[in-house]
Amino acid sequence: MLDHALRLAEHSASVEDFGCVSNIARARFDEHESFRFETQVPCLEYVSLLIENALLLRANRAGRVYAAFERLSRMKPVVERYLRIADLSERVYVFGEADWQPPRHPNLRTVALESHSPLRHEWFVIADSPTLRVALIAKDRDGFQAPVLEERRFQALKTSNPAFVVQLSDAAENLIDNLPTA
Repeated sequence: MLDHALRLAEHSASVEDFGCVSNIARARFDEHESFRFETQVPCLEYVSLLIENALLLRANRAGRVYAAFERLSRMKPVVERYLRIADLSERVYVFGEADWQPPRHPNLRTVALESHSPLRHEWFVIADSPTLRVALIAKDRDGFQAPVLEERRFQALKTSNPAFVVQLSDAAENLIDNLPTA
């Protein structure tokens, strides 16, 4: 997904490069439509939280959410939040290696990733609804072999450009069409 997003970004002069960052302030997140950056897990968790909270405040049952956790077990700390997002969304798709089964919900679908899938190294949250279009796409550069999982490095891109988000949403839909769902 990140490689696809970066190819799309090449055609947009409005994608800023923030370089390596340790954190992103809410104001920077809100004021900059599209930017790429490198960071570690805590920063990605915060950016994801900004998107998830916006979903909880603005969702209107008309939108779709696509979230990748690398491994489904990485969803455990936020599973209640995602169940609430599923309550408020048309559909939530959760991608990850099937090392854990999230609770069942009528609006939540699991997309199991095979052990050889390159998506196992991706972290993303794509919100595509009439009231919120924003995406965070990231790729793990260190993998789960890193001595401290929270210190893993990621290359990432955030966008709130509606056309860009729609393209990323379409790409996620194409992934779903070609992967097994549970």
